[in-house]
Amino acid sequence: MPLRACTGLCYNIHMTENELYKQTNAKTLCGAYLFEGTEEMTKQQAIDRITALLDPGFSDLNLKRIKQPEASAVLDAVHALPVFDALCVTIFTEFDDALIFDALEKRNALASLFLPKDAIILFVRRGKGRETAFTKLFAEKNRIVSFDPLSEDRAQNMVTLLCARRNVRLERSEAMRLVGMAGTDAYRLENEVSKLCDYVGSGGTISKDVLDFIVTPSVEYEVFPMLNALLAGNKKTAMRMLTEALKDGQENPLRVATFLEGRLKQMLIGREMLEEKRPRPEILKAMGGNPKAAEIALKNAQKFPLDRLKAAVAAFARINADMKQGLLNESDALILAIYRSF
Repeated sequence: MPLRACTGLCYNIHMTENELYKQTNAKTLCGAYLFEGTEEMTKQQAIDRITALLDPGFSDLNLKRIKQPEASAVLDAVHALPVFDALCVTIFTEFDDALIFDALEKRNALASLFLPKDAIILFVRRGKGRETAFTKLFAEKNRIVSFDPLSEDRAQNMVTLLCARRNVRLERSEAMRLVGMAGTDAYRLENEVSKLCDYVGSGGTISKDVLDFIVTPSVEYEVFPMLNALLAGNKKTAMRMLTEALKDGQENPLRVATFLEGRLKQMLIGREMLEEKRPRPEILKAMGGNPKAAEIALKNAQKFPLDRLKAAVAAFARINADMKQGLLNESDALILAIYRSF
């Protein structure tokens, strides 16, 4: 794979999951790769596919998992030779980008990360890290694989396939409803599908009534209508919805507060970048989270002055302090923050 000149955009050069799977199936993976992103389930599935390339009879000899590696451990992985197999795999987690980069650079060993033909070296991090000299190195080689949140379409296809494997019928409309209720996190969806399939049994059908009875809705699904009412200026309607949810035990006040604070922070980021006249794609990327939710948050952010958004974020940040000092209980702290913000 030829070395590309690194420009200011080099960190955006990523290998797609499909490209990774094709190379895995073709057994052409070799050298070092950086796995990152917030979708942990698909990330783990990719790791499992790669380790499955090893001969199971000798995998104990050819598979190493190392946390917080020193540079010496990385060099050992570069020079490792497979034992009674054609391949060996080393997986590094909780690594320090700067420590490894600086140590390898001093030894003129950075290029050696990508040279092994009979070894795969995986640097796996939870979530997504910031741009560093280490990540730029992998971007130049097109060796970053970013496991991003599932799109709604992909999530719907996933739950439909999982149900089919259990011989359970899930229509497209119900698949859309399930994703809407539970969100697009793959681990959560797999858990909800397992509960649904156990409930209806093999040969059964998952209906709207079954979804409403079995699925544990995400906080977004429960709270979004209330947030929309607040943003539209319908505080009375929103407070009635909140009171009903808290009274019936459908929602925990702190969970609601965390969700609202996160949305307000997202709106604040968008509003500040709009003030700076930054490009829309850059703004949406910086806001993070589900792209569709980011679009909605950015649209809502344009309705509020910057100072008001800053005050709203500060109001929700005070909730924990008010509770720890015994000034307010959870529900009262949440309600006060809402009145201060909207």
